[in-house]
Amino acid sequence: MRGYCRIVSLAKAFLPAQLVGLGAILAFLSGLTLTAPAFALVGPARQAPEFIPYVVMVLDSSSGGGASYCSASVITRNVVLTAAHCVSDPSDTQVFFRGGEGQLVFFAAAWMAWILASGLIALLVIRFGLVRARFGIQAGLSLVFFGTALAFYLWSGVAAKLVFFDVAAIAINPGYWPNSGQDTVSIDLALVRLARPLPASFGPVELQNNFPVEIGQPLRIVGFGHADEEERGTSGVLRTAVLAVSGPKSPVLVRLTDPEGAGLGGCTGDSGAPVFAVGQPELVAVAIRAKGNDGYSCGASTEAVLAGPQLPWIRKILQAWGAAGSVAQ
Repeated sequence: MRGYCRIVSLAKAFLPAQLVGLGAILAFLSGLTLTAPAFALVGPARQAPEFIPYVVMVLDSSSGGGASYCSASVITRNVVLTAAHCVSDPSDTQVFFRGGEGQLVFFAAAWMAWILASGLIALLVIRFGLVRARFGIQAGLSLVFFGTALAFYLWSGVAAKLVFFDVAAIAINPGYWPNSGQDTVSIDLALVRLARPLPASFGPVELQNNFPVEIGQPLRIVGFGHADEEERGTSGVLRTAVLAVSGPKSPVLVRLTDPEGAGLGGCTGDSGAPVFAVGQPELVAVAIRAKGNDGYSCGASTEAVLAGPQLPWIRKILQAWGAAGSVAQ
């Protein structure tokens, strides 16, 4: 049985200097990850497009030729909350998300129009006797296959588009102890202020002072980590799953496990992932590390920092930065 591991995704960059971050993240999203075994949201997690306005990714390229990736909650359009071990100097940290999702409908409509046009052209040339029926059908099918291949190529490029935001400032929670062991209470949180606001499609999560957390209570984790511990290339897709509170480790930490015992939980790439109340984007905790059984890194339990006790610190930083968030007073 392994101890707790931080759930941060690592990838090697293949481009130098200013392109190291982009190269590393493209490697990450294409499966060139060099991580300990991990699953992101292991087990029967599902994709979570409804949470896209509330969750982004954080890139830290300070490790000299490599980079690490985490998840983060949108506190305001220019401030996100993540795990402290996911960030370093502002010059080495970026916030990013996948762009181009809104163009899916356009591509689908264009692809269907191409298919219909190809069929219509084939029927017309056959109807007016310009070509034989067999040749006309073959030509029509060729146009359909060509259009499908072209649409797939173009859509792959759009879907892989990554939108980066530089970081202006980072605030580390004063209760954070770097490289602390699993028995040390460490408030592994950081606020990140962006150099420019996120698009209007993003909105803040809800933050409340006193959210009751009890044993057995269901909570929803949402993150961009791996989907399978034994398969690379499964990161960068937002997924969600419902876990159960299995026991507060302290007044500031909470431990989550799979109520069905199927090995579901946060893992590589899910450091900083928000843990929401079920049914609404109300932030209860922030995932920081995971534990696995039988040689695995994740799946047995997920540890998270409770957000409620840290709201005074969050408010203080937001006020210092002049940022207005949805923090309850």
